[in-house]
Amino acid sequence: MTELHTIACIGEKEPINVTSIAAMLNLSKGNTSKVTHKLLKAGWVRKAQLNDNKKEVYFRLTPVGKKLFALHDELHAKEAQRMNEFLGKYTEAELEFTKRLFGDLVDFYR
Repeated sequence: MTELHTIACIGEKEPINVTSIAAMLNLSKGNTSKVTHKLLKAGWVRKAQLNDNKKEVYFRLTPVGKKLFALHDELHAKEAQRMNEFLGKYTEAELEFTKRLFGDLVDFYR
């Protein structure tokens, strides 16, 4: 899952460096480096450098990585549609009550 979320992060923000990926996914830079190395070996991402900064390494998706990113995006869109259809059977008042109930439960267990 981390690899897939890293691909999604790169696809949304490319070019992006390890530090930014780690911050966005709430991972350590070391863990992010390991994941990006795996993705490089698999051929899903490639390293790039910006013209004005040859020191910093950035990542971009390869054509295969872009296909995986698109599939991941499509899956999220389908799941959002399913959730909207599911929630559509409840009234606004029922949803507000449920929201308040879960918020109170979170506060209760803190």
